[in-house]
Amino acid sequence: MASESGAFESRHIAMLCKYAGISFISGAVNHGMFSGERSLYTAFLGIAVYLVGAFITQRQSEERISLQDLLGYGVVASIGLGFFTGGLQHFPDSPERSVWVVPLGYVMSLIAFYTLEGRAMMSGQAILRFGLISSVVVLVASLGAWAFFDHFGHGHHDHAH
Repeated sequence: MASESGAFESRHIAMLCKYAGISFISGAVNHGMFSGERSLYTAFLGIAVYLVGAFITQRQSEERISLQDLLGYGVVASIGLGFFTGGLQHFPDSPERSVWVVPLGYVMSLIAFYTLEGRAMMSGQAILRFGLISSVVVLVASLGAWAFFDHFGHGHHDHAH
């Protein structure tokens, strides 16, 4: 049971890294004209995170995913990861939105990953336990970030910084 849990967690982390990397790169492209150097750093971070995910995936099994599942749940995963990474990127600018967008995006990514790849790796009970614990961690971290920015103030959403 412990090895099945470890394998699931490792693959979920790989998926998060790959899609988060893509999201950071996408954000850098979209915001580049507004934030210059910040977007350059975001792009490099995205490339590094994506490469970590690709490396972890390469070390895992070579399961085949149907095109239908990939497209259907890939959309859920990409929206979720867009929420997750976009919320993280914009927490200082809009903590009121990010406090719910980040956890929602995390849960969407977890559901999509479990549906695409995790069913064969982990029992329903194990995924519920992992999902509950990890989602609570993400929610508590988001609430902490929201409290920090609420206490110390934040700027309006602006790409000029």
